[in-house]
Amino acid sequence: MAEGSVVICAGCGAPLQSEMPEAPGYVPASAFDRDKPVCRRCFRIRHYGEFVPVAVSPDAYRQAVAGIARHPGLVLYVLDVFDLSGSMVPGLAELVGTSPVWAVVNKVDLLPAEVRPDALARWVRRLVEERGVRCDGVWFVSGRTGFGMDSLLSALDERREDRVYAVGMANVGKSTLLNRLIRAGRAEPVLTESRMPGTTLGVVEMAGTLPSGRAVSFVDTPGLMHGGRVIDRLCADCLKRAVPSARLRPRVYQLNPRQTLWIAGFARFDFVAGERQPIVVWVSNDLVVHRTKLERADTIGEERYEEVLQVPCPDCRARLGELRPLVVGAGRHRGGGRTRMDVPVPRQGCDVVLAGLGWITLFGRDLAGRLFVPEGIQVTVRERMIGGVTRQAVRRHPNA
Repeated sequence: MAEGSVVICAGCGAPLQSEMPEAPGYVPASAFDRDKPVCRRCFRIRHYGEFVPVAVSPDAYRQAVAGIARHPGLVLYVLDVFDLSGSMVPGLAELVGTSPVWAVVNKVDLLPAEVRPDALARWVRRLVEERGVRCDGVWFVSGRTGFGMDSLLSALDERREDRVYAVGMANVGKSTLLNRLIRAGRAEPVLTESRMPGTTLGVVEMAGTLPSGRAVSFVDTPGLMHGGRVIDRLCADCLKRAVPSARLRPRVYQLNPRQTLWIAGFARFDFVAGERQPIVVWVSNDLVVHRTKLERADTIGEERYEEVLQVPCPDCRARLGELRPLVVGAGRHRGGGRTRMDVPVPRQGCDVVLAGLGWITLFGRDLAGRLFVPEGIQVTVRERMIGGVTRQAVRRHPNA
């Protein structure tokens, strides 16, 4: 695709160039005359599974996405159901201007089978609007399996918009989603897909056809990596294990005081004091969750790391940095005294979300603990999504 005199890679949106082989957008000079040329990086991702990480700077991201305000259209705000907080784009309201926004919650095939995605719609809308973005609709889809795509396409057809944007953080599945939409619209998918965050580097516009036969322009935008998610700092091998690829299996542990849970080598939860209670860990099925005695936790992390915890690899471990402790409290240990409380657990319980990794469900019982996470990784507290928000939705809509 050309933008003025600049030729754009049809796979990732990077401006094509033939002078710097190691820089984004490189192609041999002869490739400029091809129809829908793709850069060498996209070619290697598609055909060899090789990936060269390139991060889009916040300034470059804002410049790319700000075009939505100048050329309004319908915005598909793509969110990862597994990492809702981590997939919220900072300052999005300012970038989209007056364009209507639909929250498109991707990867719903990862949720346990008993969870009905539509029961989460009101909750998702509130999360989006709390960050200043007016949400005109919520859709639940899977770009990987095609779940919900027919309904989304029909709704797009009814809107009569001639331009549809996909925006979101890196690795939420924007390109996979658009390729599904374009394929369903009987046009050839051209966007490069990868498990690695940061595949799309610029704006890519594609012509598509909706079920009614009406033409529409689909516009992919780069994904932002702010560094606050675990996946932003991982190599391809570690990412393959950390990002879920199958329906999540809850790991339920009945913990006694003075026990520790290691979540691979990414995080550690120490149950210091309180009453025996269940704790549920929701992370990729491919990650080890290891329970041990508190007095042995340091030994596992230092001397038996590769044997027991396995990931992240040494390079990723160095990028993530040392684990820092956060004080967790519930019941009589919730706070109110002199102890600094980083994660106060409400009486009704909560999910403690580790951005780009998953979450731990606590149930509000008497507890004093410590949660260790890498410096700079976002930790947020929300209502319990499974068994909390979903149960409330069923009570409100018993016939839904």
